[in-house]
Amino acid sequence: MRKLFLVLLMIGVLLVSGAFTALAAEEINVIYMAQAAYQPDEIRDMADLFEELSGIKVNLEFVKYDEQHEKVVASAVAPIPTYDVFSLDLIWTAEFASKGFCVAIDDYMSPAVKEDIAPAIMDAFVFDGKTWAMPFLANFQLFFYNIDMIKKAGFDAAPKTLEEMVEQMEAIKAKGICKYPWTDSWNQKEGLTCEYVWLTGAFGGDTFDKDTKPIFNTGPGLKALEFMVMLLDKELASPKSLTNDEPAARDDFIAGNAAFTSNWTFQYGSMNDPSISKVVGAGKMGLLPVAKDVLGQYTYDTASVSGFQGAAILANSKSKEAAWKYVRFITSPIVQRAYLTEMPVWTSVQTSAYAMTMDSVIDVKAKEIASVHHRPKVPPYPEVSSILQRYIHSALTGKMEPKAALDKAKTEIEAVMGL
Repeated sequence: MRKLFLVLLMIGVLLVSGAFTALAAEEINVIYMAQAAYQPDEIRDMADLFEELSGIKVNLEFVKYDEQHEKVVASAVAPIPTYDVFSLDLIWTAEFASKGFCVAIDDYMSPAVKEDIAPAIMDAFVFDGKTWAMPFLANFQLFFYNIDMIKKAGFDAAPKTLEEMVEQMEAIKAKGICKYPWTDSWNQKEGLTCEYVWLTGAFGGDTFDKDTKPIFNTGPGLKALEFMVMLLDKELASPKSLTNDEPAARDDFIAGNAAFTSNWTFQYGSMNDPSISKVVGAGKMGLLPVAKDVLGQYTYDTASVSGFQGAAILANSKSKEAAWKYVRFITSPIVQRAYLTEMPVWTSVQTSAYAMTMDSVIDVKAKEIASVHHRPKVPPYPEVSSILQRYIHSALTGKMEPKAALDKAKTEIEAVMGL
């Protein structure tokens, strides 16, 4: 069935695109993260189809998320670039654009393209009035829960508030159903910043204000970190969370070792794969809960964090035409229809009868993506996030009190940003 679908997809692309004009002996080099997004076999499928249609060879390199930034920067400043195309995390847009590392693509994009992609997604890749990547992955975090554990603990449904979730976790732990009901990716990496951002949203706020000034050390930001520390202190959160990345947190959950977790959209497919999951049928996906006093503040009573990625072309690429052909192909609506394990960036695909038929939880995804909170779009973002990660992790490991950790982080971030 999969092979048949890919053949039909190839025919469809040929029909709608009028086929590609092959560039003799052309090849491009692409770097992509092998972590919480489209999986390597899916990216390889896309590249194989593109090669068949275009005659352009695609050399793929997969790396861990936290290795990608350094590798792309090295390629961007090299006399002979290593890569032509890379996945641009929305948090790098300001840095890469201001330093001239990637190509503005506005001249390639028609008004119809921009109109079919939600402004929240498109704007993530706009800086200084120009668009620096074609939206490719509409990633965001969702709530994953084990309904069997919840029912064994005496509850009828998943929690809608953080307070209800704590109540359920305490019951699950007390009854010996699960030793650590919560698992997460709280290692000192970018994922920790993401987890902190959505939890700050769940308490009704943002980590930075509209002028990109840090405000996380009081109010919702402080409540979020205190909540994380409380889960560890009460042994409701697994101590493995302190070293887990997103795939490790997923693996804990699908092994049946936790009742709850937050994670990116990629977990849904793994959770329902009987070859690797022990929670098929029991594992469910829903909206992330918020604090009870935040109910009514958001349209859907949920809060998440954006992790959008775009397909970008390095400014020093020697094969920009071939690179754009590849970018246009992998981001096209017809290709994204074939890979609904991730949320398509196109509104027309998200709302199509086909997507609604093939993806039974697309309505949940649509509500969650409408509730995302963003990390700040500032040129020194890597340094800003690194500081935040360091002090949050210090609080989680008991080395600092939450308030003191966040105050120190704010002071250092303001210095880096020149505030």
